Amino acid sequence: MSWFFYLSRAFVQTVFTLFTQVKVNGRENIPKTEKLIVVANHMTYAEPQLVGFLMRRKMRFAAKEGFFKHKLTKIVMESFGCFPVHQGVADRKTIRLMEQYVNDGFALVIFPEGQRSLNAELIQALNGTALIAQHTGAFILPVGISGTEKLKGWNWVFKRPVITVNFGKPFQLPSNDDKLSREDATKLIMSRITGLLPQEYHGVYAEQ
Repeated sequence: MSWFFYLSRAFVQTVFTLFTQVKVNGRENIPKTEKLIVVANHMTYAEPQLVGFLMRRKMRFAAKEGFFKHKLTKIVMESFGCFPVHQGVADRKTIRLMEQYVNDGFALVIFPEGQRSLNAELIQALNGTALIAQHTGAFILPVGISGTEKLKGWNWVFKRPVITVNFGKPFQLPSNDDKLSREDATKLIMSRITGLLPQEYHGVYAEQ
């Protein structure tokens, strides 16, 4: 990780400490050395920042390819440990890259929904996370984040909104692909995230 990453992490931590009330549960569940894929719900640009300063591991973040179109933002994103992912496209090259990150010991941070939820409720997830987990045998660390949807405009800095980050128990998918379809594996992953969120955030996974 570059010096920019550590400097950015310190800055982000300071901002959240001063202007929000971050409550963290289950931090002891974060594996220290095992192959790891971190999965979380996604509502704003704040969730990657939160995961970034709360976890003390080498990390790589899957990010929308649009952030890499301009030279300056590309430099910033890459310095922070991000790499581009084409939304809604089954990109085998990117899948192989993510599997390589996992096998090399990086904690791979993915937001399975593939985009931000505009109403704070969970939306239908894509199957890429399940594919990578099944290929690598990595542990999956579910994270449920609530309260970041309040970070809109500028007046939130005066309100110090409460943000809750729940780290769940890490788990692995069955090693035999035939026992669990990719779709069912994705539902399993999302059920673990759903269980870490208040009911009003459950969205399309409310009844699963």
